[in-house]
Amino acid sequence: MQNEKWIGDKTGKTAEGQDVDPLQVETSCHRNYVENVPLALLLAGIVELNGGDRKALNTALGVLLLLRILHVEFGLKGPNNAGFGRTFGYFGTQSYMVGMAGYAAYLVKGYWGF
Repeated sequence: MQNEKWIGDKTGKTAEGQDVDPLQVETSCHRNYVENVPLALLLAGIVELNGGDRKALNTALGVLLLLRILHVEFGLKGPNNAGFGRTFGYFGTQSYMVGMAGYAAYLVKGYWGF
């Protein structure tokens, strides 16, 4: 409403002449957050419940926050919606999830008989 544009309306052009819709960019930012952060927080909760190191967990969550900011502010909202932050944010978030899942598995290794 602030831009006086509705869903599907296009405003502006990229360097390649493609239409840019600010509402679609904002929707994409929100969708990416909703797809990734709940799972990341769930993994952090599992680590905390299993006695994970609080300092390591706080550091990891701080890095996750930085990665999500990079993904949006320097990625999706960057030039042509593909700034350097988009790559760092995506792969960093996926690495965070693999790391947290691995750490959670390590914390319960005695349960599995290792």
